[in-house]
Order: sequence, then C-alpha cells, then structure tokens
Amino acid sequence: MSFVMNILKKKIMTGRLRSAIGMIRFPIRQWIFSIATKKLGLNIVTREDILKNKEQYSLIQFGAEESILVDEPYNKNPNEIPSIISSRVGKANTLNQPGVFEVINARLVGSTAVGFDAAGNLLAETLNPLNLSRAIPTRTHILKYFPTWEDRVDTACSIVMGNGNYFHWIADYLTRLQGLEFYQEQTGRRPTLIIDKNPTKWQIESLRLLGYEPENCLPWNGASLKVDRLVIPSWRRERRIIPPSVCRWMRQRMLSNLDKVESQSDSFSSRIYISRTKTTGRQVINEEEVLAALAPLGFVSYTMERMSFADQVRLFSQAEIVVSPHGAALTNTLFAQNLSVIEFFGSYGSPSFFLLAKALGFRYACLASGYSGKNEFSQKYNGVTVDVARLQVLVEEMLSLSSDRSLLSMNS
Repeated sequence: MSFVMNILKKKIMTGRLRSAIGMIRFPIRQWIFSIATKKLGLNIVTREDILKNKEQYSLIQFGAEESILVDEPYNKNPNEIPSIISSRVGKANTLNQPGVFEVINARLVGSTAVGFDAAGNLLAETLNPLNLSRAIPTRTHILKYFPTWEDRVDTACSIVMGNGNYFHWIADYLTRLQGLEFYQEQTGRRPTLIIDKNPTKWQIESLRLLGYEPENCLPWNGASLKVDRLVIPSWRRERRIIPPSVCRWMRQRMLSNLDKVESQSDSFSSRIYISRTKTTGRQVINEEEVLAALAPLGFVSYTMERMSFADQVRLFSQAEIVVSPHGAALTNTLFAQNLSVIEFFGSYGSPSFFLLAKALGFRYACLASGYSGKNEFSQKYNGVTVDVARLQVLVEEMLSLSSDRSLLSMNS
C-alpha cells in the first residue's frame, strides 16, 4: 500500500510541477505575442473576418445555430451546488452555425501547427480559441519569421493538439471532423489529415472509429509545412458548451464502427462508478466506503486507463447512471443516450461536464466537498472525501427519476 501511495504522490507532484511551469510559461508567451502583434505588425484573421469575406475563403456553412438554456442541477439543497455550476444556471447560450473554409498557399508552423496565409497573417481558427495569445509557443514566432526548408502538400487539414489532454481531444479537435466530412461531401476532395507526431493509443483508436486510419494521416513534423489548400473547420465548443448536433454525429459515427474493433469485455454494467486510482490527483479518499454503498445498487467500478477507447464508448453508450469525481473520464458521457450523472467536486473543478449533460438533456447532480470557488492550481490535484449518506440518497433519487422517464417513454 505504501508503494502505491508513493507512486500517487509522485504523480501529483509531477502534475503540480507542470502546472507551475505553465503559470510561468503563459505570461512569457503573452508578452512575445504582444510584441509580435504590436511591434512586428502581425495581423490576425479571425472568424469574424472570414464571415465578412465568405467568397475569398470559400466558406461553406452547414447545420444551424443551436440554443442551449442551462437549467439547474437536480439538487434539492442549493448549498450542495458549487459556484462554478450555479453561475451558469438560467443562462441562454446561442452557439454559432458551423462552417469550413479554405486558405490558398498557407503555411503551418511550430509545435502546434499554427496557420498563416500567403500574406503572413495568423489564421486564428487554426488555434484553440480558449486563449489565443497563451496558445502560441515562442518557437512558432521564431519559425514564422525565420523559416526553415519546408515540405509541401496539396490539400490538408490539421488537428494537431500538441498535448495529451483527453477532454480537449474529443471536445475540441475530434468535433472539427464533422466540418471536414461536410467539406469532402461538398467538394469531392479528401484532405490529408495532419495529426500529432506521437499520438496516444486512444487518439489512434478514436480516429479509427471516425473512419480515419492513422497510417493514412500525416504526422506533424513540429517545424513548418507549405499547404496549397489548407482546409479549416470551425471550432465547435463555445462558452464551454459542445453543440448537441456534433455530439450526436460523433456518437453515431463511432457506434457504427464499433463492430470493427474487438471488445476486451463480455458485458458492461449500466450503473457505473468511475475510479481515478490510475490517474494523477483528485482521487476519492474514502473510495472503499463509496463502493460499499454503491455495490448493493448494482454499480460496478471502472478505471478508464485500463480500458480501450472502443470499450469506453461501449460502456457509456449503454449507461443508465454514472457516478464519478470531476475528471476527463466524464467526457465519455457524450456517447450516452439517456443518462443520469452525479459528479463529485473537491477543491478544484470546472462546469464542462455539467454543461455537457445539460446540452444533451441528461439528468445531473453534484456533490461538493471543500470547494472554495478559487480553482487554484495548487489545489488541482487534491483528493475529495464524499458524503456517503448524502450520495446514497442522491443516487436513489436519480434512479427513480430515470425509471419515471423510462415509463413515460414507453407509454407515449
């Protein structure tokens, strides 16, 4: 047991060190970005610029705007709801109509394949829009002004992420492939898909379930590349909300390809508890007590790090209820159809999975333990102690709601 605890402590310390490095690195990037834009005259082509010049960029729009009204969680006691959740309740959100556009004679530069047009303008839609100035590595600016020898491709689309974040891969990068699919249908062209040089196993598996064989993709060289026709689908997640339409698209595509991938399990429980024992931080401190309370209700504990990506999709696609500490595993609720979610918060969290549940019409409740509302990086990896008695009541209430909805569906 002490050996396991030492490993967990090392993982947590590593995570905290990375967070500290990030806090130092981001201000430096912002300072260099400011110099590049103000002193060196770096212009930025934004989504708004593209919408104003649709013909110049051959913009093709599809789908429609989507409106999401975020209603409150299923918690009878409002004191159980952390401020990061309650602050989003009651707000209407209009998500933009998606589209895909082309840039002729473009360049991709740097570790995250930032796009520039022929005039040297930065293409903002090639960068994750959550924080433009923080997202551009310093090396990208250097390579942009001091280019090296470059390869060239005809037509390409980049989904280079530059890190191994499971949530952002699915929520921000894979969702863009709906736009790429639409582009292929409209033009008959199949762009070369540029991916990270060393993709994780789950990145490879998720691409296959969407119909992209990694051996047919182009690994990013980390430096620069000329692209005769750069295809850029719009980012789909806005205000932390993933549009329901792209969630349905991804779910349908992946489920339709699941039979091509062998399962590692004969069956899955529809009542799921997600354990974080194999990941960094935010473990449930009294997990044995939690599992003892949930087991009589038919819950089975699953650890995502021990499962293939395809089996994670299978697991969540048939789920009735998921109980989990805040973490990337809840991204998989995207693959469910009619779900109840109970999320634990410790001293750190975000509203991402609450908003995902609400966008998809799922039932959602949360339990907060020690959440201060500050979301300090020093607290990001702290464990959480669950109020087991309250959890039991909440689970039984959520199961009752699920049963009532199923009966209504059968009688309608």
